[in-house]
Amino acid sequence: MSSINRKVVLASPINGIPRADNFRLVESPRPEPGDGEILVRHIYLSLDPYQRPAIAGIHISAKKALEQEEAPSAETVGQVIASRHPDFAVGDYVRHFGGWQEYSLSDGQQTYKVDPALAPLSTYLGILGMPGLTAFASMIKLADVQPGQSVLVSSASGPVGSMVGQIAMQKGATAYGVAGSDDKCRFVVDELGFAQCVNYKAAGYPGTLQAGLPDGVDIYHDNVGGQMLLDALTVLRNYGTVILCGLISQYNEANKGQNFNLGPAIIKRAVLKGLVVYDYEDRRQEFFDLVAPWVRDGRIKYREDRAVGIENTGAHFEKLMSGQNFGKALVVLGDE
Repeated sequence: MSSINRKVVLASPINGIPRADNFRLVESPRPEPGDGEILVRHIYLSLDPYQRPAIAGIHISAKKALEQEEAPSAETVGQVIASRHPDFAVGDYVRHFGGWQEYSLSDGQQTYKVDPALAPLSTYLGILGMPGLTAFASMIKLADVQPGQSVLVSSASGPVGSMVGQIAMQKGATAYGVAGSDDKCRFVVDELGFAQCVNYKAAGYPGTLQAGLPDGVDIYHDNVGGQMLLDALTVLRNYGTVILCGLISQYNEANKGQNFNLGPAIIKRAVLKGLVVYDYEDRRQEFFDLVAPWVRDGRIKYREDRAVGIENTGAHFEKLMSGQNFGKALVVLGDE
């Protein structure tokens, strides 16, 4: 076990899409737990789009903008290697906000045990983690998806979008997707089981979306915002439901979308519901009890986009925020 803690910190201000050289690797002595604390060796580090506005201080999870030489916050899954906390033992696996580093301390707050016997450890950051809980909140709690309904999902190959569609299908609905490449669309249809997927970067879009959904959809789950939301509204049925979940089209540009026109939503008499996943933390066990059996039975599929080594975190984040990732973005920091 190393006596050094390596972490990735902000090296320079970010303008637009983050670059790998906006971050740098630093080393410091591995911390030791005090009374009531545990030391966690990180195994998986989650990279998520919300981290971009969080770094800028404009996300609900951020109290202020990240300063240079500070490490971004992120969820991690790891193993307790030293404990002075009565509720955690050496060897326990836990999920918590450990940040962009190899080791972290926790006082037990917002730290949850996870069981590798119930599901692969990495899934506690993906389909059984925050992205999965987000999809559960969208389809089960907000949209109340019903058998026979149709659901359109943007960023359909990503961890949230893929779970939205699959939960909808498990409840008897038909799922349609929008993604950013032919390969992603093939995955969405052939592997996940969506009825159809449209490549928004291909010629003919958004006409291809409208042509493929002539009867419209009952529910649209939006991970993107901006023009894609407007495009989706053209195929939303009157009185349809829109779940407003993400704004990835705007995360890299602070002023983008400020003059956005929601007139089409009025024309469709749409029901707009905002989703903040933190509102559903108390439903996490309900979500896990519903979805984990589907995962174990192979009814839920997933894909991960992994980088190996803390030194590659910045480059992997650049890949995610430029739309080049394919699946849940993870950094592997150690052996299980």
